[in-house]
Amino acid sequence: MPGKITRVATLLLAVLIYCSCTKTTDLGLKDPTKTPPPDTSVVPENSVDRKALLQLVNGLRSRGCNCGTDAMPAVGPVTWNGLLERAAYDHSKDMVLNKYFDHNGLNGSTPGTRLDAAGYKWNYYGENIASGSLDEQAVVLGWLNSPKHCHNMMNPTFTEIGIGRYNNDWTMELGKRVVTK
Repeated sequence: MPGKITRVATLLLAVLIYCSCTKTTDLGLKDPTKTPPPDTSVVPENSVDRKALLQLVNGLRSRGCNCGTDAMPAVGPVTWNGLLERAAYDHSKDMVLNKYFDHNGLNGSTPGTRLDAAGYKWNYYGENIASGSLDEQAVVLGWLNSPKHCHNMMNPTFTEIGIGRYNNDWTMELGKRVVTK
């Protein structure tokens, strides 16, 4: 048991505060037929178990959970988006190759600018990062045990997700795309 606690504590120390930003204020469009279908392409070099990650995150979302002291109600599922996966993988790779760990890239990029570069047209986004020799279950558990990262995973605004891992660095991108009329 002490080894497990140490592993979770180490992960929590490695995980940074999330970033959740708003790009537009157009919340009135709710017609799902106006939303483009998710990009279900995958990043071949990304060695994550997409199905397991979706099951873990959507399992939390379907049951609700506690994020620190905040009781979070059940919310709808997220779907996998290849553009979010691309942005997540590229950020994880950049952090490893350039030896840093942050939401802001050394080149000045932010989560929003990386989503723009990947072609993801967003209204809202959130980003979680983690570092460590982790599998899918351990990384999601680490984010669950960090209140701000947990809030990101439980945010009902987010409808899509993409997660990328390069070596031991993980990035989760969550988003809601611009709805067009």
